[in-house]
Parts: sequence; C-alpha cells; structure tokens
Amino acid sequence: MFSEMTVEIDSNAEKWTSSRPRQRRIQGACDVCKRRKIRCDSSEMPGNRCSHCTNMGLDCTHVDLMKTSTSAKGYVAALESRVEKLERLLNKLLPGINLTEHLENDVDVEPLLPHSAETPLQRNDEESLSGGLRKLKLDPEQNRFFGKSSGVQLVQTALNFKSHFSGIPHSYPILPNKRENYWAPVPWLLPPPDENPLYTFPDPDLLTSLVNLYFKEVNPCSPVLHRPTFKRKLAANLHIRDHRFAATVLMVCSLGARHSDDPRVLLEGETTRHSAGHKWHSQVSVIPKHLIYKPDLYELQTIALSAMFLMAISPTALCWNQIGFGLRRAQDVGAHRRNAQPRSKSLNEQWNRVFWVLLCLEWQFGTITGRPLAMHDQDFDQEFPLDCDDEYWDLNFEQPKDKPSEISYFIHCAKLLEIQAAVTTTLYSARKPKDLYGRSSPHTDTQNIMAFDSALNSWLLEVPEHLWWDPKRKNTLHFKQSALLYTAYYNVQILVHRPYIPTPRTVSLPGAHPSLAICTNAARSCARIFDAQDQLGIPVHPGALPVVFTAGVVLLLHAWSGKRSGFADTSSKELELVQTCLKLATAAEERYIAAGRYKDVLNRLLHAGDNLDLLFDMKPISTAPPLPQRGYEAFTPQPTSQAASTVTHEAFLSRPPQQSLDVTLDPRSPIFC
Repeated sequence: MFSEMTVEIDSNAEKWTSSRPRQRRIQGACDVCKRRKIRCDSSEMPGNRCSHCTNMGLDCTHVDLMKTSTSAKGYVAALESRVEKLERLLNKLLPGINLTEHLENDVDVEPLLPHSAETPLQRNDEESLSGGLRKLKLDPEQNRFFGKSSGVQLVQTALNFKSHFSGIPHSYPILPNKRENYWAPVPWLLPPPDENPLYTFPDPDLLTSLVNLYFKEVNPCSPVLHRPTFKRKLAANLHIRDHRFAATVLMVCSLGARHSDDPRVLLEGETTRHSAGHKWHSQVSVIPKHLIYKPDLYELQTIALSAMFLMAISPTALCWNQIGFGLRRAQDVGAHRRNAQPRSKSLNEQWNRVFWVLLCLEWQFGTITGRPLAMHDQDFDQEFPLDCDDEYWDLNFEQPKDKPSEISYFIHCAKLLEIQAAVTTTLYSARKPKDLYGRSSPHTDTQNIMAFDSALNSWLLEVPEHLWWDPKRKNTLHFKQSALLYTAYYNVQILVHRPYIPTPRTVSLPGAHPSLAICTNAARSCARIFDAQDQLGIPVHPGALPVVFTAGVVLLLHAWSGKRSGFADTSSKELELVQTCLKLATAAEERYIAAGRYKDVLNRLLHAGDNLDLLFDMKPISTAPPLPQRGYEAFTPQPTSQAASTVTHEAFLSRPPQQSLDVTLDPRSPIFC
C-alpha cells in the first residue's frame, strides 16, 4: 500500500531566501517507472523528474499516485458514512440491542495481511493460515479453522516463497478473479437458516427462580456461562428476539428445574421428578439442521448445557454423542486453539470456558463408557480458564488476593481429568501404542502406574487450601466443591490400580499385589466423604454417581476377600460403607434415573455375597501367579513405599488397609455404567 504523498521542508530552509519556493518530494514511483516495474529516483532528482524519464525524453508524472490517494480517501469516507446510517437504522429497528457485542460474536475480522508472532516471512502458524486463506472456502462469509496438516498449508508455503524472492508481501484475497461457478456457494448446499422457533418459557417468577438455581447449584461446578453477561441479556429480553440465546435460556431452565421443588417444573400429568425440566429441554433441537453454517457461542453453550441435563437421566449414548458433536463444532471454529480468532478478552474467555466444559465432559464419559476419547491432550493448546470470578471481569480480570475464586475448583478438576484421560488412554487402550516401525512403547505398565501415582500426588499438593477436604468446613459451596474434587481424585486412583486386582481363580502372596489395598483405601475415603455430605443434607452431585457405584463395588470386593480369608471384622466394616453408598443412591434415585440403576446393581452384588462360602467350597483355589487382564502386562511388585504411597492433606487421613488382599470378581464380567 502506497503511503500518502507528503510535502517535506528542507532542514536548511532558514538559509534560503523567502522568494525561493518550497520543494515537493513525492514518495513512490512515477507513472512510467510504475508501469515498467523499475526503480524510480524521482524523489531524489531536481524537479522530481526521474533519470529514466529524462534520458527517454518523457514527462515524469505521478497521476496514478494522486488518483490512488484521492480515491482511497473518498472510498473510506463513503464506507464510514454508510456504516453510520446502517447503525442508526438498526438502532431504530432493534432498540436495546448491543450491536458491538453481537459484532464481536458473529462477524469475522479479516486483516489485510496475516499477523505473525515471529518474522514477517514466517506465516505457517494456524492462526495466520486460517486468517489469510479464508477466501479459499466454500462460503467466504464463514470463518473456519484450518490446521497445519490441511492442504491449504501448501498454498501458504508457496506464498511465503514468492514473498521471499520477490520482496513484495503477498496480500489477500489471493484469488481476486475466482471462477464463480466453482467458488460461489451453491444453493443446495446453503439452505436458508432455520426459522425462529416458537419457544415457550416458564412464567416470569419461575424463570427467575430457575435461573438463580442454575447459577447457585450448577454453574459453580461447570462454568458454562458468565453470569453478568447472561443476566444482562436476559433482562433486555434478548431471548424473545434471538432464538439462539433463547435456546440457551431454556437449557438453563431445564438444569435449574433439577434443583427446584416447584411442581410447575414437571411435565403435565407426571408426578415423578425424573421429568423435571423436560418441558423446556425438549423444545430445543440441539443438533442444528444445517451443519454448513458456522457454530456460534450460543450453540456451543446450548450443547454443553444439554449434555449436562441429560447426565444421569438418559441413556449414556445420547449424552456421549452430544458431547462429541459439541467438540467437533468447537474445533470447526478453532475454539481448541489459543488465539485462533480475534476476539475481545471477555468473549474469548467465554469461548474458552465452554470448550473446557465440553472437554471435561468428554473425559468423564470416555471413562464411564470405556470408549475412545474424541480429543487428547496433544490435540489442543487452549489455556485453562482464567482464575477469576465473573464479577471481576470488568476489573481487568483481577481476582482479589484475599478471596478464593469459585472457578478454581473447575480449573483443578480439569487438571485432574487430564490425568484421568491419560490413564484411560495408556492403561485401558485396545492395544499398546506403537511407533512407525511397529515397536511397542518401552514403558511397562509398572512404570506407567508409578508415573500416574506421582502425577496424582503432585496434583494433590497444588490444590488450594479452601478446597482441602474438611468435613467441618462452614462454607457450603467450598464444602461441595471439595467433596466433588476429592472423590474424583480417589476415583482416578482406583482407575489407575484397578487393572491389577487379582482374578477370582488366583491367589496372591502377602504384600505382592498392593492394588486392591490402594483401591480399597480410595473407596473408603469416597464413602466417608459421601457420608459427611449426607449428614449435612447435601445431595450427591449427578456427576459423582459413577464414583458412588465404583466405590461400592470395590468395597464389596474387599468384603468378599475378607470373608474368604476369615476376616469377619473386615467384611462387616466394608459392608457398612457399602450401605452408605446404597443410602446415597437411594436418596438420589428420586431425581436421577442412573442412581436407581446403580442401586439395583449394588443390591444384587451385595446379596450375591451371601452365597460366597458355598462358591468357595465348590471352586478350587489356584496357586498359579495372577493372570493380568488382556492387553496389560503383569504388575511387578515394587517396594511398598513406592507402589502404595499416597499423599493426603492432614485434614483427611485414610485408615490403614486391611491385611487381606484377595479378590473374588472376574474382570471379564460386564461393568454397569
């Protein structure tokens, strides 16, 4: 882009006479040199007449430069005037709408040249690639994300070479004369957007109550929404005019209904609380009809909230598929990459939050279902959410040092789930990871387990003090968050050591297999935390129901082991804790279908133990070494100080493990989830 023509004053002008005219130095090539694409020295020659025009006897003019400067200024002024008129018109048609906020959310900012974090010629990062090549897409008005391995990377490399050798920076669009029949959006691939659906909202008083319940019970643990932003839009009745935000509001109502005792939250004619919130959730089509359109923030928030609503009340496949779809849509716009889109800090943090909620849900359900994960830690570089509560976003995102943040729970939960995802990928994969030459990983399962134990211990030491487990904690929110966090920690500990619990046809030497002892201690800790919750009348979180079930099964294993080895006291103590898990499931089954299913299975397993003595008399006990599960290497015993060591805060110390380490459950049996 040519710079504007300027007039410079010679530094020695005071030595000149007042009658001498000022010299004009024109920046840029003359018309002849510009057309011939040769160097022009008109600004250095007397009279601004370049040496080439002088030698050729031509007039040295700068008409093109003047036209460019004048036309550019006029064009910009016309655009500014038109934008002002459009803004005034929109303000009349849509009073009360924050146009700036909508533009930040929906409009794709396209810079003239792609930015680079390094040198001007190094433009191979995904952000520059996606920003610069957005004209190479099906729809030029939609901004999609392209990674390094995409085919357009070759085009970027070619442009870099051209720019390097020519010395002329390339500009966009790179295809100014595209053939319309190949590049214009075809009508059958671009159907009209869905018409605004007719949504039915709760009564105003109930709507306010459900929103407050959502932000009290749900958002502190899964911070999908920024409370001030959401409530400001709701107060402006945006849900009446914008069907995208309306869908998000309905999902908030459905989640708030899970914690409401108002009979209006139930379906007509239903008395069971399992139907709470369905009247609002069922109105929204979570999966868009036309996937060619770019997802926006409202869509991702709606998907995440819908998956959270379906948790523990619907078939696992329904929730699991919605989470995976939400992650795909997030990747479509680069929400998994740091600074993939030019946004304000506030808007970028909202995108960041919803991405992390979807990712944490994926890691949770991947473990619950035993299915491959849709995203691994090497697939994203998005930072954790900022450790700052909603009310301090307007204060430059600075959390007061003397006030613990509510979102710190979610940040540490995400870090823990990241370890959990690595455990499921490493220890529970269908086959061992191999390199390009077909060689298996040199790390044994023993080394992996020790590494995971070390990672869990390091994570535990980083937990802030207000989230340490303390059954006497007065702050109710911190108590709930601490209980969720520590039961999740013990659940991951069980997950690490569960593959090495011996099978019922084997017997282990004393001290040879600490896995059952570690799992039992973790299960006891979970049961005691749940019992402390129950004594305070705090219901179990739906996301913790799988942990209740896992702890109950592990305690049953150890109870059966004690009965088999003749330790009656051990068996009775473990069965008391199993009853605690059953009590929690019984209290939760009124609201969550999954709780009733977990209760039925635990009850069945509990009564199956009544016939264990008969089964032991019929089955001979093998003295062969324990057989590892398929796909696992035998767990080589390590010194107890290394293999069975755990770190806990002084506020919560588990009881020492019992002496019996036998197990009586076939790992090939299907596990309920």
